[in-house]
Amino acid sequence: MKKMVNHKILILHGWNALPEDHWFSAAKEKWEKKGFRVEVPNLPGNYFPKIDEWLKVIESFQPDKSWILIGHSLGGVAILKYLEIAEKPIAQAILIATPLTAMHFGSIDNFFEGGFKWENIKANCPKFEILNEDNDPAIPIEHGQKYANNLSGNLHVVPGYTHFHTINLKFLEKLIESKN
Repeated sequence: MKKMVNHKILILHGWNALPEDHWFSAAKEKWEKKGFRVEVPNLPGNYFPKIDEWLKVIESFQPDKSWILIGHSLGGVAILKYLEIAEKPIAQAILIATPLTAMHFGSIDNFFEGGFKWENIKANCPKFEILNEDNDPAIPIEHGQKYANNLSGNLHVVPGYTHFHTINLKFLEKLIESKN
């Protein structure tokens, strides 16, 4: 990964996950060795998260054009909700296995209230990369397709059935490098 001047990466985990889960720690360690500032905060709420609490965590980093936000699952929804209200645009957003609706998880309904303000979101982020697995047990490809359409983003469908509990970090790095 080529180092982008002053770029910072914020990785947001999903519902009932921790910063140590999945690929988050490996990405943080690898990218920090390359000179990036990488944050993977512990988002509150476990099974019963509240969007306003997650937004406060995101806001505490004061994202601006030097930040790339990466969201796994519900973390991607939190990024979009943040971009609706952001006071400054960010550099890039990467949405990984991000749900478009709460589906059968009633405890996350509050993340989807009011739908999405697409124009606000796009005004605060010039580039979206959307990743979906072709056999994700939780998030249908149609969710990624709708995000790509509404955000004028790039959809990447990759083989898999783990809800991105693992990820090819080299592929993810290429998406970040393509930002420049």
